[in-house]
Amino acid sequence: MENYVNFIDTAWKKFISTGKVNSKVRSEIKDSWIRCMNYGVDPYNGKGNIKHPNVKQLINKNNELISVARPIMESIYSMVRGSGFALFLTDKDGYIIEVIGDKDIMERVAELNFLKGELWSENVVGTNAIGTALYLNKPVQTIAAEHYGINQHSWTCSASPIYDEDDNLIGCINMSGNYYNAHSHTMGIVTAAAQSIQKQMALAISYKLLNITFDSISEGMIVINENMKVKRINGKALKILNISLEQAMNMDINEVLNGVNFQKLLQEKNKSLNNIEWDFSINNDIIKCVINVLPLNKNGKSSGMVITFTEVKIVHKLVNKFVGYKAQYQFKDIITTNREMKNMIAFAKKAAKSDCNILIQGESGTGKELISQSIHNYSDRANGPFVAVNCASIPSELFESELFGYEKGAFTGASKEGHPGKFELADGGTIFLDEIGELPLDIQSKLLRVLDNGKIVRIGGTYEKQLDVRVIGATNRILKKEIIKQNFREDLYYRLSVMEIKTIPLRERKDDIDVLVNDFVQKLNIKSKDKTISVKQLYINELKEYNWSGNIRELKNVVERDYYLSEDEIMNINCLNYDNVVKNIDSEESLEEEIKIVPLDCLEKNAIKDAIKKCNGNLQLASKLLNIGRATLYRKIKKYDIYVSK
Repeated sequence: MENYVNFIDTAWKKFISTGKVNSKVRSEIKDSWIRCMNYGVDPYNGKGNIKHPNVKQLINKNNELISVARPIMESIYSMVRGSGFALFLTDKDGYIIEVIGDKDIMERVAELNFLKGELWSENVVGTNAIGTALYLNKPVQTIAAEHYGINQHSWTCSASPIYDEDDNLIGCINMSGNYYNAHSHTMGIVTAAAQSIQKQMALAISYKLLNITFDSISEGMIVINENMKVKRINGKALKILNISLEQAMNMDINEVLNGVNFQKLLQEKNKSLNNIEWDFSINNDIIKCVINVLPLNKNGKSSGMVITFTEVKIVHKLVNKFVGYKAQYQFKDIITTNREMKNMIAFAKKAAKSDCNILIQGESGTGKELISQSIHNYSDRANGPFVAVNCASIPSELFESELFGYEKGAFTGASKEGHPGKFELADGGTIFLDEIGELPLDIQSKLLRVLDNGKIVRIGGTYEKQLDVRVIGATNRILKKEIIKQNFREDLYYRLSVMEIKTIPLRERKDDIDVLVNDFVQKLNIKSKDKTISVKQLYINELKEYNWSGNIRELKNVVERDYYLSEDEIMNINCLNYDNVVKNIDSEESLEEEIKIVPLDCLEKNAIKDAIKKCNGNLQLASKLLNIGRATLYRKIKKYDIYVSK
């Protein structure tokens, strides 16, 4: 070693004085000396002389690297303690971010400014293991005068770069001591340390990503071991269960999920529970969830389980979204110029902004559901579900299960997972009970209880579930008459009709027929694409003479049929019997004479033949007389094979 130290010292002095390098000097040292001379580094210095402007910020920036590297550095130091060596960690630029060493070596370290925050790159302090290793991007050992700065000639240093999992340079680890203690094993130690740091960094990042994923998933997650002890729980689970981390780590999973046979699941290979509705019992609260239980297997043996779960109400929201439990209409979709209708809409808007139950009464076809959907979308519940139930279509024996749901095994044929009712699906939103006058009396009493306290009990259930649901009822019956007939509970009527809305039949708002017909035809034109049809005012006036017992629904059907039976314009009603068009006719009266019905094709053909005959074969005059276009007349002539004399 002494011979080499003397040789390299002589070679260094010659290079500093002449700029020439002895050919026996290692190429990586020779090249570094030349670079340092070109940098203008002072060979008679070799101390750190540039400090990071914000050492605290530097440490924080590299905190992850430091936290991983320090235990490894301490492990190495425990093996070399008392031997005069110190360990150094730098960032990718060469700034020192951690130092560990004996007291006596640390005094020498301070003399060289070999301290936290100091920059030890090659272009600042000259050839040194840290700076040269970072420059060459490979492990480097420097001994005695191989260092470019004279103040380092009593040192030996071994450094190795550190990379992240993507092979990006992130730092350097270095081991320094007295030059006479130099050994090739030192180089091996730091190289192994760098590799160990890299592996630990990769593990730390993977673990961090797993933690981020664990805590960011939208489901609650609990990991338990084979002894049923909670090992991990994510933030979502704590939020759903409304407990602290300490409570969670100490809870008995068998009590919390009473009824799940965890021991059996552990014993049976590849056995799991999927999408099962189950109750968490926490602090005397019942939290309904949909759970999945998946056993963890290690070397063919069960080592625990992963339980994932979602609140039932969240599942219901997803169900509502995909099955269409959403209100489509808004008040702006109600087409009217009628003053009474506008007053009704203004009242409905006020009712929407309250949280009262609402009763809508009116004839069929007057838009009760349109109004109920508009109320929902105008209210503060607009983002919640809108669940419509046609009470007239539910068999009497199924009313309770449809509205309030049932627990697993509640009756023969019941789903083994249980089933939510329409009220649960409407939680946070609105339930629309259409044809509410058809409810059986026993269901009316249960509905009254729900309206009173906002709670439901499933069939077979043992506890009440609090809901936040607004009820809108609708009926074409006169409920006060039904109360007299004892078909409807009076107390339920008054509980429902806090806000009562009466729809207006079309016969009382005939001034709306103009705008309604034009709107229907405009939408049909957009839908058909291949033709555009206009509406004659005579046609609208004729519609106004009809009683419209089916209201807007009937009007829409009539207009749609006339649209498809017309070519260019809708001029005549094609689908109403003559007796229905007579002004102010009473639907209960009958005509004294029976009107003979003639097929429309025959009427049209005869009308065209008569017009051509009257106009002496002049088709232009005939088309004007028939009030149709000439092109249409030609098509009809061809269709009916009508002879036209030349």
